[in-house]
Amino acid sequence: MSVRNVVLMPYYFAKDKGYFDREGLRAEIIQIRSNLQVAGVASGELDFMSGVGTAIDAVQKGAPLKVLAVLYRAPLFSLVSGTAMKRPKELEGKKVGVSRIGSESHNAAVWMLMQNGADVKKVTFIQTGSTIVSMIGLQQNSLDASVLSPPFSGEMVLQGFKVLAKTGDVAESPFNGMATSQDKLRTRPERIRKALKALLESYRRIKQDRAGSIDYIRQSFKVSDKIAENSYNEIRDVMLDDMIMPERTIKKSDRRPVRQERR
Repeated sequence: MSVRNVVLMPYYFAKDKGYFDREGLRAEIIQIRSNLQVAGVASGELDFMSGVGTAIDAVQKGAPLKVLAVLYRAPLFSLVSGTAMKRPKELEGKKVGVSRIGSESHNAAVWMLMQNGADVKKVTFIQTGSTIVSMIGLQQNSLDASVLSPPFSGEMVLQGFKVLAKTGDVAESPFNGMATSQDKLRTRPERIRKALKALLESYRRIKQDRAGSIDYIRQSFKVSDKIAENSYNEIRDVMLDDMIMPERTIKKSDRRPVRQERR
C-alpha cells in the first residue's frame, strides 16, 4: 500500500480483527509507492497491491497483472486549500501538492480542477512523495492547495482549511482494492481465494457496523471522534456491493494522466 490511511481501512481491519488468520494466512502490510507496487507484484516479490487504478494503467501498458476486487466506486480525494481560495479555478498559476506525478492523487486533482472550469495547464503540480507531506506543505503555506484523503482531509477542515472539491462529486472510477499477478493467479488460486474472502468479510463488517468501525478508526488512526465519524461517512458513501464494480464502468473511466512538470 502507498500510505496508511482510513481509505485502506479494510486491509488493516482484516489484519487486526483476525480475518486473514482465520483463513490460515499471515498478512504483512508493506508501505511502498504505487509505481513500485507494480514492479513488486509483477516480479512476484509482493502477492497483492491495493492500488487498482495504478494496476489498470500498468495492464494497459502490458504489465501481467489482474484486478480482483474494487473497494470504492470513486476516488476518495479532496482538494483542500486555505480559506483565501473560493473555488478551484483560482488555483490557476498556483501550486498544488500531489503524492506523485501520474499517481491517483494527481489524476484526481486533474479531474476536480477540470470539472470546475480550471485550466490544468496553468496549475503547477508539486510532487511531495506522500499525503502527509502534502498536508504539511499546505499547513506551512508552501503549497496553495493539496490533494488529501481521509483522515487527513478531515483534520485540515477542523484546522480551518477549506475543501474546494471532492472526487466523488465529479468522477466515477475504480479506487483501491486488490490486484495480483497473472502468474500468482495461475499458480496460487487457493491462496488468492482465501485472501479475497478475508478482505470481503472485513469489508462487509465495516459497511454493517457503523459504530464499531468509527471506534476502530478513532483508536487505530489516533483521531478525534468527529474526524473518525466524518472519515467513516466518506468511505461508506462510495463503498460498492461486495467489492464488485461493473466492467463497463471500469472501461469507461478515463485514467489518462495530464503531463505536468515534475518538481
